[in-house]
Amino acid sequence: MHNWFQNFPLLARLDDGPEKNLLITARPINWGSGEIVFHAGAPCHQYLLVLEGQIRVQQTSAAGREIVLYRIGPGESCILTTACLFSHRPYPAMGISESAVRAVSLSQSVFERLVAQSGVFREFVFNAYGNRLTDLLALVEEVVFTRLDVRLAKKLLELGGATPIIHITHQALATELGSAREVISRALKEFEIRGWIQRSTGQIQIIHPQALRQLAHSEC
Repeated sequence: MHNWFQNFPLLARLDDGPEKNLLITARPINWGSGEIVFHAGAPCHQYLLVLEGQIRVQQTSAAGREIVLYRIGPGESCILTTACLFSHRPYPAMGISESAVRAVSLSQSVFERLVAQSGVFREFVFNAYGNRLTDLLALVEEVVFTRLDVRLAKKLLELGGATPIIHITHQALATELGSAREVISRALKEFEIRGWIQRSTGQIQIIHPQALRQLAHSEC
């Protein structure tokens, strides 16, 4: 595990010396699929970097509605972890492994030393933070200003990819879009009435992708 940072091209630029020695102190962590990586209100004492697998970060409102904020994949770090380490505040959201995950963690003290001493490490941290923050602002804009049926059409096309059959529940779609299951079910029923999709238990078949594309681009 001493060369794990080779998965992160920017960190691999570090020369041998005290800073790279600090990276070598990273602790390996593994999660199985569906495990909680962190939860809202938990203290944050480590900087996470994903080597393999994927983590879904989602937030739950006081009313119980959920929304997916972003996903962390190989070669990426978690900006909530970064924000919590800088602010010394607990996690405001939950992280769940969507597959088997292999990662490493740097202790808070090592993270702070690297940020203070290494320009390369600072560049890595703030590049990741800035890119993800831009994505989150785009998500906020979409949730606030884009109609749900438009967002739903986009999500179905995104999930479908090259295959017309999507294995997903109405609740999982609601979580992806930050809506309620009942609202998603009504929208899907309308799509089905129009002949665009066909619903069955645990899956959705796209019948008329062009119609979904037209709706998805109707507010562009």
